[in-house]
Amino acid sequence: MRRLPVVGLFILVLLFSMSSVAQIKRMDGLLSVDVSYSTFNFTSDISELADSSATVSKSFYPSLSFAGDFSLTKGSRKKWRVIFGFSYTNQALSVNATDYRYVDQMGDLAIDPYVTWSITKSTAGARLLFSYNIQHMKKRKIFGFKKTSCLLYTGISTNINWYGIRENTANVNFDKKSFGTRLTDYQLVALGFTGFPYRKKVGVNCELAWGGPYFIKAGVVIGL
Repeated sequence: MRRLPVVGLFILVLLFSMSSVAQIKRMDGLLSVDVSYSTFNFTSDISELADSSATVSKSFYPSLSFAGDFSLTKGSRKKWRVIFGFSYTNQALSVNATDYRYVDQMGDLAIDPYVTWSITKSTAGARLLFSYNIQHMKKRKIFGFKKTSCLLYTGISTNINWYGIRENTANVNFDKKSFGTRLTDYQLVALGFTGFPYRKKVGVNCELAWGGPYFIKAGVVIGL
């Protein structure tokens, strides 16, 4: 089981090494800022807290994602274009419990009337995308955008995660709890779309994906 994080780190280093090639061959690229939703928000397990608390609840917020993508392919007549990208995503989750019963660091049974956990998950990764040259399509518009001003793509990514947890409790011997231990995430970008409604400098983008750190995102993209 420990081989998976090692494989993820190897793939990440390999993809980052390709970024130098991307910048040498073609400086054109895209920078994007997106709001996304992730499985971390929905699948974080709080069942253990429910067994040891009077009430337990969680609230989450949309994740914030940043990405940069650079073309590895020269020329615009090729049917497919290979793109290297990097990304960073920050996710936040809040968990609340009342009358929480636990064994503290001193080994004593304690009851805390109200505890709040603020959890953040940060993810950094690299991705390899394949953009289809839609100029070969017969349609004039894609999702309402002129085909000369938009991109359709798919791809894969590998990511590294790290977590931050802050407890709000009055007990100095409070036993810390972990809500996430997954070191790596892998992702399949099933479908990505980028379109520029007016000029090829500021546009919109959307992605549907499977895996981490998100399954859907949408936002603003800037062309370089």
